[in-house]
Parts: sequence; structure tokens; C-alpha cells
Amino acid sequence: MKLSSNLNALRKSLLATAVGLSLCASTAWGAEGDQPNVRLLLLGTKGGPSLLQTKSLPQSTVLMVNNDAYLLDAGYGASLRLVEAGIPLRNIKGIFITHLHSDHVLDYPSVLMNGWASGLKNPVKVFGPQGIQEMTEHAWKTFQVDIDLRIADEGKPDPRPLVTTQTIEEGLVYQDQNLKVSAVAVPHPPFDKGQAFAFKFEVGGKNIVLSGDTNYSADLARFAKDADVFISEVVHVEGVQRLADRIGNGSKLAEAIISHHVTAEDVGRMATDAKVKQVVLSHFVPADDPTLTAEHWRSAVAKTYAGEIVVGHDGMEIPLQ
Repeated sequence: MKLSSNLNALRKSLLATAVGLSLCASTAWGAEGDQPNVRLLLLGTKGGPSLLQTKSLPQSTVLMVNNDAYLLDAGYGASLRLVEAGIPLRNIKGIFITHLHSDHVLDYPSVLMNGWASGLKNPVKVFGPQGIQEMTEHAWKTFQVDIDLRIADEGKPDPRPLVTTQTIEEGLVYQDQNLKVSAVAVPHPPFDKGQAFAFKFEVGGKNIVLSGDTNYSADLARFAKDADVFISEVVHVEGVQRLADRIGNGSKLAEAIISHHVTAEDVGRMATDAKVKQVVLSHFVPADDPTLTAEHWRSAVAKTYAGEIVVGHDGMEIPLQ
């Protein structure tokens, strides 16, 4: 009887171990073991919709997991920057949109159409706030003539069934064998609460948080707790005032722009509160003020954050090792 009891105990132990291993395998995006090849690239780092030069284009970032591309926002030039980075547009698997300001979505229809023209055949999942489904439907209507003609004339697959959209809320947004994605609402006037989001990407044993456009947010700091990389937008108050003086509408424009974004000092405060390992600055407002050097941005954040600060630029790859 004692031998039988021991055998039963051994069987239970082995079964528990097998179940544990199975659960670990099913969450490979967070494991420390057999890691995927993960790359993080800043494609466009300019804040705002104006297009005055090509050195810095509006906001877009890409997260590569092996050969799958996950596009984070799609400001003007996202298609071009992907090609410049050597990333085939047909490899896009997911698109995550923080909010519907034009500097974050202007290239979204182009990404869909250029991806299709470049051989896209696999499903693409698109996640964004309320309005993303309507935007997608209008994009298809805009290019309906071109799409229908090329299907009939060139034998191309219909791209419309390949793309599915999902309106996001706070919490878990998406999960596949590569990564897990969560979202939190952030304050970004003049949008209402729940119309602008930050994202967290858990992949290859790393946590990467993208702020989207925001003000200081205690919720975002909690959401970003212990992140390996915190990619944050940033505004320079005096730089915006100089910008407003140059283009007109003076103090009213400057006040509006500043109220929509987060200052460097508040970026540092959130990063400190969250105990993040590295801050990466992107979406610079303004992006084309020659007096604002990388050191200006870095030193402003360093007033309230003692960790590593990276001042991003278009085409920069952020090491994740």
C-alpha cells in the first residue's frame, strides 16, 4: 500500500510539472528562455502634423518579432521609413494606433495599400480607439476603384478581408505567440477620456511602453512600472512659444499645443515614479527648432529622472539586450 501511495504521489508530481511546463510554453512572450529576435526601431519622431522638412517625419515606431512587423502609430512617412529600414511592408502583422490625430494616422491608408501592392497576403489586425473601424472603411472606399481593377486585371487577392479592426479599451488588447499587448487611457486634450491610449508590449522577456500623446499621468506611471523601455513624447515649452511666434496665432496656439503634451520634467517624473530602466524620447514638439539639441532634451528630463535617457531620431534602433 505504501509503494502504491508513493507511485500515485510521483504521478501527481510529474503531472503538475508537465502542466507547469505547458503553461510556460504558452506564454513565451514573457519567458526568459528560448527568446525570439526582437527589434525596436523609431521610424518617425516628429510631433505635430506640419511637414516642413524630411529629416524628421511624424510619429511611427515598429516592433519586429522575428519576421513579423507590428507598427505603432502610422504618421506620414511610415511606409517609406519601413522600406528604408529594410522591413517588407508585406510582413506587417499588427497595427496599434494610440489616437486619431493626423500626425499618428495619416499614413495608415498608405500602409494598407502599399503593403497590399508589395505582396501582402497574410491577415493584419488593427487596434485603435473609437473611429478606427470607420477610418478603415473609408480608406477602402477611397481606393475602391483601384482595388477592384487590380483584382480583376492583375489577379491580386482582395485586401479588405485580410484587415480586421478592433476598437480598444483599457486592459488586455491582443496576445499571440509573439507578444502580449495592453492599453491604458491617457489624458490628451482636446480628446475625451478613452480616446487616447498608451500601450505596453511584453515580448522576449522585455516590457516596452509607448506613451502616445499625453499629459502627466499617474495612471501611466503605474502602467509603466518597471518597464525596460519607456518611449515618451515630449514638449519644450519655450520652443513651442518660439514656434507659435514664427507661424502666427501667438499665445493661443502655444497654450493649446503645450496643454496637449507632456513636458520633459514630467516625463522624468513619470519615469521615476515607474522606476523604468530607460527613457526613449520621441514625438518631439517642436521637432525643427535648431536651438534644441539632443543635450537640451536630455538635460531637461534628467532634472527629474536619474536613469538612462535616449534622445531618439528617425531610423534609430533601440537595443533591447
